[in-house]
Amino acid sequence: MNRQISTYSLLQVSLDQTIDRKSMEEASTVVPSVARADCAYLQRDLFGIVVSNLPLAEARIFQAELKRRGLLTEVVADSELPVLDQPFTVQRVAFKEDALVFTDTVGRGQSRPWEDLVLVTGGFMTQSKLKTVLVMETGNPERPRALQHLARLEQQHRFQEVPEFRLDFFFQTTPTRLRASVSAESIMFFHERPVRLRDTALLLGAMMDLQERLPPEKVGFGLKQTDSKNTYPSLHGYEEEIRWHFYRMKSPV
Repeated sequence: MNRQISTYSLLQVSLDQTIDRKSMEEASTVVPSVARADCAYLQRDLFGIVVSNLPLAEARIFQAELKRRGLLTEVVADSELPVLDQPFTVQRVAFKEDALVFTDTVGRGQSRPWEDLVLVTGGFMTQSKLKTVLVMETGNPERPRALQHLARLEQQHRFQEVPEFRLDFFFQTTPTRLRASVSAESIMFFHERPVRLRDTALLLGAMMDLQERLPPEKVGFGLKQTDSKNTYPSLHGYEEEIRWHFYRMKSPV
């Protein structure tokens, strides 16, 4: 019978910690499972979880090398890290004194008491999505010679970076995860007012409202930022921060 091999992650002690790419690359030279080329996205997506799927010995060696360069981490079994629930999508969000009120796209509403809220995360981010684009094509060798000089439009599928703003609300009771998001193609309503991605002031106002109503430990890193730059360069980094928060709630440092 095959025995499953345990793997481990390195978790930041605090989200305020940073490390430059060069130092990450230098530390990775003693860890066979971490290629130098991996360090670009590891450093870019440094939102709680530094790296995952390492053998225990390599995790401890990498931890020591990062510590020498100022980044303190904790070694955690991958099996101990939480798996995120799929979100229930809502379009309208409103805050009342005793509850949060949500409405989905077909008008179904629900009211959730503030005491049931465990964590709220969100902010500005970039998500890589597969898009269909039209490309002008000329000189196709598969076409007859007499027609090769003629141009034609061809559909191609390419990944593009798409900006987005989102809010994820996590509750103790089901549904445990509710999400509202805004992109170039969608809007949300905050206190019955339509909010588009270009409405930076309104989005920042929603972020500040959450900060004022909740203790700091219930507010994610991205919602504490005061500008409209992309806090999260990838969806992967954003979701790893959420997993980091829930692990910290279970096992505080």
